[in-house]
Amino acid sequence: MVFVVILLSGSVRAQVIAVNEAARQAAMNQLDSLRSTLTREPITTVHLTAQLILLFDDLGENCAMAEAYGIRSTSFDELGQHDSAIYCAHRVFELYEAACDSTVLLRGYVSLSRAYRSLGDWHAVDSICVEGFSMWRMSMATPALRNALLTNRAIAAANLGKLDKAVMLFRQILGFALIEKSEQDVDDALSNLGVLKGMNGDLDSSDHYFRRALDRAIAEKRFGRIAARLQNLAFNEEQRGRHQRAIELLDSALFSAREGGDLPLQVKIEKGLALNYLAMGNGVEAYRHGSFQYELQDSLLNEQKVKALAEMQEKYESEKKAKEILGLKAENLAGELEKSQVKRMRNIYLFSGLGVVGLAAGLWSTLRRTRRSRAAIQAEKEVSEELLHNILPEEVAAEIKAKGYADVREFPTATVLFTDFKGFTLLSEKLTATELVAEIDHCFKAFDGIMERYGIEKIKTIGDAYMAAGGLPDAAKGSPREVLLAALEMQEFMQAYKTGREAEGRLFFEMRLGIHTGPVIAGIVGVKKYAYDIWGDTVNTASRMESSGEVGQVNISEATYRAVVGSQLSDDGRMGPRAADSSDGQPSTDNRQLFTFTPRGKVQAKGKGEMEMFFVRRSA
Repeated sequence: MVFVVILLSGSVRAQVIAVNEAARQAAMNQLDSLRSTLTREPITTVHLTAQLILLFDDLGENCAMAEAYGIRSTSFDELGQHDSAIYCAHRVFELYEAACDSTVLLRGYVSLSRAYRSLGDWHAVDSICVEGFSMWRMSMATPALRNALLTNRAIAAANLGKLDKAVMLFRQILGFALIEKSEQDVDDALSNLGVLKGMNGDLDSSDHYFRRALDRAIAEKRFGRIAARLQNLAFNEEQRGRHQRAIELLDSALFSAREGGDLPLQVKIEKGLALNYLAMGNGVEAYRHGSFQYELQDSLLNEQKVKALAEMQEKYESEKKAKEILGLKAENLAGELEKSQVKRMRNIYLFSGLGVVGLAAGLWSTLRRTRRSRAAIQAEKEVSEELLHNILPEEVAAEIKAKGYADVREFPTATVLFTDFKGFTLLSEKLTATELVAEIDHCFKAFDGIMERYGIEKIKTIGDAYMAAGGLPDAAKGSPREVLLAALEMQEFMQAYKTGREAEGRLFFEMRLGIHTGPVIAGIVGVKKYAYDIWGDTVNTASRMESSGEVGQVNISEATYRAVVGSQLSDDGRMGPRAADSSDGQPSTDNRQLFTFTPRGKVQAKGKGEMEMFFVRRSA
């Protein structure tokens, strides 16, 4: 009897080995494709690397898994999810082992330096790049990774005020790129040298580098690059006060940007034309190009929204196909097991007495193991469901349990709240890691409680930043009015926290808080670790409300003001006579007693231009 079992086990083992090798080869081919692709679509790459990591983990391929994490980190960084990017970069170092190619480790340094570059931690970027570049050898066939490290270090140097060092590093990159005939790296290096020379006030040298880049772009008919370099030259002419010449260059740049289908660049060029015409006193042309700028901006936002929806839909379609394939594999495996059982029964008749008893004992043992396994599976299921409800909104968790995935939804009106601690970097240098985390945890736990009371959905934390949204996934919860009340309570908590810490002679955080109301797209990010996230210009604008605010204040956009108030301000800064609670759209006299708004006028917001903003406080 034992002999038969061994034969069957050997057959199954051979099949498993064959399947694993085929899967391994397919995964390696996919990894090679990602490795050789310089421009990757980030959402698709995050989805794909999640699948590869799961497979490499099952196969015990730590080196391949480490490289997939490095690629995944870069995509998270492009999506603005810097905490996830840093986590994935650290996983590269954890998984790396002596048997791995050293370029895997180099990719980890590139990913980590890029994430800290996005966070603006220039000292960290510099030290990471120095350590990573020390590993690079001329024999390595990884010029892209080497140039990425040098580029990140050069950008860090420029932001630290070391412009000469930045110029030296970009010249080093240019030398490498010319030898290796890497046109993208040549263009990047020339363009960055042009920018740095312009920052130093050496506009002639700046023009020299931009024109070199322009000539190469024209030779290759790269319309996007042509437009960008013409725009750079136009900016230099604007700095010299030669606005007519700047307009001529921008007109040529606009033609190339249209040929290349680059909408974001067209927006920038139209803005440049408007500003130069305005400087020349030509208000009519300035207004015309300003109007074009905003029309293109609207087109760009619509295009990005459609693209985001398409990408998310494609992701979920891919997941459904993957599940169908897994289902077919399961059915095939069940068929194979059924065949094995038939063979087993045939062999049973070859044995007598002791063999039958042995079989019965084996079946009884199997039955007991099955029962224990079912109990364990049920316990795991309960734990998984509890975790799912803890990390996802209840409605989304229920949808995933019912369908295996959650649909992407567009919410026409959501109110997004952003917070950020002032002087976080300074405090992080004075507190131990344990103390720093304890302080953040103390504040964020309080914020979580406030969000729960007002029916507002916490989206995520990013370092010392906290993000939440009202009006989703249940549009009836978290109205703009409730988000304002929650925001005021958060600032009141921070004031009490500050008072307590000052009395104890301890360091403390102070907080900026911003709110904006508008449309968003919401859905699930990730495959292995679910995360509910939101996208859209509303999110970016809410972030600008925070960064344009002041410590201790609640700063809101005009859209949020109108969603709550429903009318213009009265003379005393209180709600007007047609105040409305946006939760039901009906006027409410009670709201007039809640808030006092202080108009700030038009405030410059990074990347948004001037925007109407209001400080909010409770009415006396």
